[in-house]
Amino acid sequence: MTDKDLHHQINEVIAEADLIGYRDNASEKLDQYLKAAVSENTKLATVKAVKHYRKVYRGPLPCTDRDMALYLSHFAGELKISTLEQRRSLIGKWHEREYGTNPNNSDLVSQTMRGIRATHNSARKQAKAMPVTILNRLVSALNIRRESLREKSDKRWVRYSRDIAMVLTAFWFGLRSSELVSIKVRDVSMNWDARPPRLDLYIPKSKGDRQARGRSVGMEELTNLCPMHAIREWLEDRSNGVDVKSREENDDYLFSKIDRWGAVWSEPLHANSINKLLKRLLEDSGVGVEEYSSHSLRRGIANWAIDSGASLNELMDWVGWSDLRSAKRYVDEKGSLPNRLMDRMENDRSGHNSLDGGTSIIEPL
Repeated sequence: MTDKDLHHQINEVIAEADLIGYRDNASEKLDQYLKAAVSENTKLATVKAVKHYRKVYRGPLPCTDRDMALYLSHFAGELKISTLEQRRSLIGKWHEREYGTNPNNSDLVSQTMRGIRATHNSARKQAKAMPVTILNRLVSALNIRRESLREKSDKRWVRYSRDIAMVLTAFWFGLRSSELVSIKVRDVSMNWDARPPRLDLYIPKSKGDRQARGRSVGMEELTNLCPMHAIREWLEDRSNGVDVKSREENDDYLFSKIDRWGAVWSEPLHANSINKLLKRLLEDSGVGVEEYSSHSLRRGIANWAIDSGASLNELMDWVGWSDLRSAKRYVDEKGSLPNRLMDRMENDRSGHNSLDGGTSIIEPL
């Protein structure tokens, strides 16, 4: 059958007007899916990058590779290298969509960035890992404030229910702010009949999940600082102990906004507000504000896991890293090489002493 015959037979089944309507509908859906493929943060960052190039630098359009190299050189030393890398990538992709060419596809731009890194590279600043002891102090302080407001029948106590559940969920599952705020109530599953009870979460969005498949993680009930208990209390508190609809069908965001009077909104917290919120909680709880940020929770679970005997592969699987270098950046260095070798020698010496009556094959330094 020729393409012409196929087209003719299809038109006999589908009226041309219906076909045009179908095409329009498909086009609208295609636009929706293409927009959904790009995260909101990427869209905002793209606007910021293009606006900086045009309004601050007053760069010409279309942008050539030389224009891009001059732009990067102009702000080298003023902006962080990671910022320059992000902006050149975003501007390049936007430029490719608008003009069909990407100025980054040039040796000139690559060599310029290599020179900038060689000249201005510096140690990466990282958030301080939050240990479990500090987490315990924070949650205890939030619980005290929650109970105090609850005794006064002050509706604002529900805010602390949310904050406790949010902090514990972010810590134990090692979630980024963007992952945390994307979780909906329907993504939470709690099996209280299991022995021990089990919590399962579906994380719909992740920075490293390029295909937007989402991922599922689960953990059993903890004896202390348990996210499962905290989430249950928060869900009960936000609905006054009454489930309006089954959790499997609940499309509300798990960590939603709460106004100053304690009214729970349907809108989710914004990812960019999590760090500010955590700093306020730390300040109110008497914990050092400057030392910790929202990333401290993610670094905290990474260090706790390694200290507790987990391998890097286990940590990567739990937190959702696919790159070993990313995982290593989140784990504090456990002593220098000389310190580790000395500890190893001491352990070997103790082992040999116990086996051969005190004779050691390791000479003292």
